[in-house]
Amino acid sequence: MKESWDEIWNLRTSLYSFLANSLLEPIQGPYTVAFTKKFWGEFPVECANPQMESGLGQLIDCSSKLEALSKEEVKELAMVEYTELFLGPGLPKAPPWESLYRTNEKIHFGWTTYQMKQMLHNNGLESKRKNQQPEDHIGLELMLLSVLCNQLTTLEGDQQLSRIREQISFIDEHLLSWIHELCRDAKENGTIGFYSGLIEMTWGILLWDRELLQEFMDSSEKAAVSKIN
Repeated sequence: MKESWDEIWNLRTSLYSFLANSLLEPIQGPYTVAFTKKFWGEFPVECANPQMESGLGQLIDCSSKLEALSKEEVKELAMVEYTELFLGPGLPKAPPWESLYRTNEKIHFGWTTYQMKQMLHNNGLESKRKNQQPEDHIGLELMLLSVLCNQLTTLEGDQQLSRIREQISFIDEHLLSWIHELCRDAKENGTIGFYSGLIEMTWGILLWDRELLQEFMDSSEKAAVSKIN
């Protein structure tokens, strides 16, 4: 079982790294494979909930249409959507920062920003755009989760279980608490529908992952009880 769980930890690491890089900055370089129908048709995780099904369906539909265009046209359309949703001018139509959804004042650099800044620091990470962009950007939160996933491959026993509990709490408190609102705004304001599909897919992956981690916790607890008996 350990070998199969190690494979799952590696898959989680890769998934969250890809999603993080796809949302932190406009997609470019090797990540432009995400604009192809083949990429989403071969996605390595089977749909486990309505959010994954809907998000994946939208991504396949969007990429099918994009494949009929030139690379330059695709790049421009994707850049326009990314800019309008996540950058502005003015307040972005789908702000990618947790604090704008979870603070009463709807402000940048709210309490969630400082929590994320501390968590990044605790794991030896630092935003390249600190003091310019809040650390509670959806992409940075996913990148931190990728790093936390990768750490599991080097841990065992109580240490591993402790880290998994931390990941469950992080997913609940810093991602699932607001991604549904981000998804709503992206759907209402998107131009080609790529990023709203990507965010809904991310939402679904988080829900799937949350259940997966709980399954690991439950199976570990049952194994511990069996040993005692």
